[in-house]
Amino acid sequence: MTQKRRLMMALQALYLAAGLTLIYGLETAPRAIAQASSIQAGYEFLERGWVDDAIRQFQQAVQQQPQSVNARLGLAIAYQRAGQDDNAWQAYQQVLNLEPNNRQALAAIGELGGYRSEWQATGIEALTTLLEVAPQDQSARAQRALLLGYQGRFVEAIADYEIVLVANPNLATLRDAAQIYTYSGNYSQALILFERYLATGEPLTEGAVTAYAQALQEAGRSAEAIEILNRQLQAAPDSIQLRSALAVAYQSNQQTEEALQVLAPLSDRPEAVLPRARALSQIARQSGNTALYQEAVGLYRQALAATSNPSAGFITEV
Repeated sequence: MTQKRRLMMALQALYLAAGLTLIYGLETAPRAIAQASSIQAGYEFLERGWVDDAIRQFQQAVQQQPQSVNARLGLAIAYQRAGQDDNAWQAYQQVLNLEPNNRQALAAIGELGGYRSEWQATGIEALTTLLEVAPQDQSARAQRALLLGYQGRFVEAIADYEIVLVANPNLATLRDAAQIYTYSGNYSQALILFERYLATGEPLTEGAVTAYAQALQEAGRSAEAIEILNRQLQAAPDSIQLRSALAVAYQSNQQTEEALQVLAPLSDRPEAVLPRARALSQIARQSGNTALYQEAVGLYRQALAATSNPSAGFITEV
């Protein structure tokens, strides 16, 4: 074989290889572009508020690219915006399986942790990881403090709040901190925070109102607590939480008859069994009424029997 012929054959082989590479590139490039476009389209749907379309788009993207953090994160965000908390919770966990320090997923799990008691511990763990990566994230620290408070871990919660409260926190953080300080028994600091919040002119949520009333009662200002709760109950007469809190406030002001009258409308509401038990228990203790105490015990047992998976705290309370 002449040198010229060998050269021609080598060139042909080179052209063939180049052609195959070009063809392969032409085949795979559209696929890669399509996959990337699928994820981008999902985020564009989210920006437009088309959440259902975004979910479908991200589901397709995840099927095509199960290892894509962006696809799984987009799906989790879409689920959360759609109010599909269970799906969002699982989807964010899957993001962390791929990228354990993904800040957006860690923050979202911390937020979702406040929605259900069984998610609180995992939410705290996620926020702790986030704070290890970003120790200056005051939003994450405030949310962790709130979840710690919900768990009754008040020493840790207050330690976080002491850091957050010196950094000009937003109103929601101020309100939440006031509630946790109340539950921890630090009523004087709770009142300072509540009054700081109220000075802005913003109204309190129902849960915050009952905590504020509790702090007022512990400070010997039961009449103020009664006034505030009465006003709130007039605006929301079906509220079990407000009615129960008002009954306790009346009793703290030595008005047992009024306390029982306020509580009476809850007697035919099955969902009010536990709040009634708690209110009657406090009224019984403060008034020394044994019959009321026995009624409270019966209600506690009824509530326990109706709870499929009672927490340790609930069992201790009963």
